[in-house]
Amino acid sequence: MMHRFNVVLHKPSFVLIVGVLFGGTLGLCGNLPGQKSLAAEPTVYKVEEDWELVVNQPDASSNSPQITFFTSPSHLLEDSYFQLQMNYHAADDYSSGGFHVASVSDDQTVDDARSMTRKNLATNDDLIRWTSVMAVIDNRALFAVRDGYGREWGSFGGPDYLVRMVPSPVPDLSNYRYQESMKSCLLYTSPSPRDRG
Repeated sequence: MMHRFNVVLHKPSFVLIVGVLFGGTLGLCGNLPGQKSLAAEPTVYKVEEDWELVVNQPDASSNSPQITFFTSPSHLLEDSYFQLQMNYHAADDYSSGGFHVASVSDDQTVDDARSMTRKNLATNDDLIRWTSVMAVIDNRALFAVRDGYGREWGSFGGPDYLVRMVPSPVPDLSNYRYQESMKSCLLYTSPSPRDRG
């Protein structure tokens, strides 16, 4: 699994949310109108993580692998986080395939979105790429998956897969730690047919 990490130190406005989270250059590399200079305000408001996952030998018949990523706006929080489930959705009614994003606070799902595709991963050596974006804008903590691509699913992610926590449990992302996201990836694989015995 490969992971790249990028932060934005400019305070965005909620009005610009789609542009800020989904590819507009405003908020990525320039000051917003009325913005203080970067040196005067070194606060993190947006984090982008580029992920790559190679699925060596999936087993569509047993819905394997099932992958879960957890990320939190602050490493100091244990009860507020965002979750990305790939190749399944674990809810009251379990469903396989596709992906699911959710914001969770105090063990309760606050906001969630399920992918249109429900295809199980089935292509050997499929390289799945996506960008996870987290931001705090006007007291809203936001998370989205964008620019995703895999051979089985094609292109995935975008504004339809934006989830939020209102109010935000933190004022900014200064206490975000990418190492925590790396450590919190969970992978479940079913035993292969020959191992089942």
